[in-house]
Amino acid sequence: MNITTRLVAFLFLCFSAGFTPAFAQTDTLTPEQARADIAFLKRKLDLLHPGMGYYTPRPRMEQLYDSLYNRLTAPTPYLAFYHTVSPLVAAVKDGHTNMSHRRNFIGKQTRYIPFFIRAVGDQYYISHNVSPDTSLHRGFELLTINGRPVGELHRELMEADRSGSDGDNLTGRRQWSLVQFADYYAAWYGSADSIAITYHAKGDSATRQAKVGCISLQRFRGMMQRRYPNEIDRRPNLSVRIVDSLTRTAVLRVSSFMNTGKRGPFQWAFNRRLKRAFRQLRDQDVQNLVIDMQGNGGGVVTNSANLLRYWMPKPFTMMEREEMTPAARTELVTRWNPISALHFSWQYKRNQSGGFASRSVRWRYRPRRHLAFRGNLYFLMNGASFSATTTVLAKTLDAGMGTYIGEASGSAYWGDFAGHFKTVTLPNSRIQVRIPLKKLTHAVTPDRANGFTVEPDFTVTRSYEDLLTNRDYVLDYTLRLIREGVVARQPIRTRPLQASR
Repeated sequence: MNITTRLVAFLFLCFSAGFTPAFAQTDTLTPEQARADIAFLKRKLDLLHPGMGYYTPRPRMEQLYDSLYNRLTAPTPYLAFYHTVSPLVAAVKDGHTNMSHRRNFIGKQTRYIPFFIRAVGDQYYISHNVSPDTSLHRGFELLTINGRPVGELHRELMEADRSGSDGDNLTGRRQWSLVQFADYYAAWYGSADSIAITYHAKGDSATRQAKVGCISLQRFRGMMQRRYPNEIDRRPNLSVRIVDSLTRTAVLRVSSFMNTGKRGPFQWAFNRRLKRAFRQLRDQDVQNLVIDMQGNGGGVVTNSANLLRYWMPKPFTMMEREEMTPAARTELVTRWNPISALHFSWQYKRNQSGGFASRSVRWRYRPRRHLAFRGNLYFLMNGASFSATTTVLAKTLDAGMGTYIGEASGSAYWGDFAGHFKTVTLPNSRIQVRIPLKKLTHAVTPDRANGFTVEPDFTVTRSYEDLLTNRDYVLDYTLRLIREGVVARQPIRTRPLQASR
């Protein structure tokens, strides 16, 4: 097929689908284009999102939308329009609802701030420097970037993107926007060849200045490998490490609830590795299990249920309810797949609000018998412990088990908006917004919550010495608790489960 033929075919597909292709993406939108885009987004959110009005009342959402719509009276540069749309998405206050740039706005040509930045209290420090300027060392206090205080920039990025944090919870936004500060900065302010910084060198109160070149993502990763080869976390998901033979303590790293590889359907690879991990714990007679779920953004709920089966004392359900709006059906039932309608009817039924509810939500998981862990459970968590990870934490807390160390998780104790997703593309700017289609309500008792999220029993924060040594300060604190015999909740002793007849 020659170029002309391919072009004609492409045009036919585009027009038959009901939209006009943008061959050259404009950097400025007319008022009509900008208003059409934000109206399109508002309509999609109202139709599809099961949590509109849950965290922010609908009248407030309408008021915000009107104010944003009415200010679009002049030609708007692309990035300025991105900033205009952002408050509408952020106001939903749902960590699974997020916005991303049009295709190729962020790419190989993008240049990033060449630092990892970490906070100690209200101060910000360079923890890893991958810039060409090797005179900037770990522990230098970073004061300003391009004339603006770093704390002010951080707060702005936290408000602009609420990914990974539900409601008014701050820990998720604080964690993600700082760990991925360079990504957030490039997405909000655009790519830059260099930045001007002011800083304090270690042990020196004098304010110094420097101009630092920004680098590509490929170079960023390469410099990290060369300068900090021993500080890159290479622990495989579901790996076990004995950390204290005297107290018989092990760490199980659970970094994701996605499948561990491309091979094997139905998450079989994840379950095989999970079973291997708990067999190792049994064979080594581990009595104190530290489950490290820091930075675990979630994944497949079934996988989180399978992890829970290794310590839950009795059969359990994961969700109390799974609900969708009426319009969500059109996203799951497609004309090109006639089986999808049958499959949808088999999985969902009409609920009282006119939407749909899952038929299989009360599925009960039976605990493991032979490899069940009955010792002390310690959970390492932070704001980036989100979605299915918070489900594990909430279900365990609801069962009256575990000791929680670190900081509050990113998701709510009650549940979240997730399950299925629809990514909508605004017709003119081509900005993309991911919208969850399900409201998932955890099968937990509200009175057993220890906060809006799952809150830590022991809050642990980074010290300046932790920063300088790159110490795993949350794990160190936990090991001290174990050596002192401190537990927040004792393991539940149960009789062995009887085989079902």
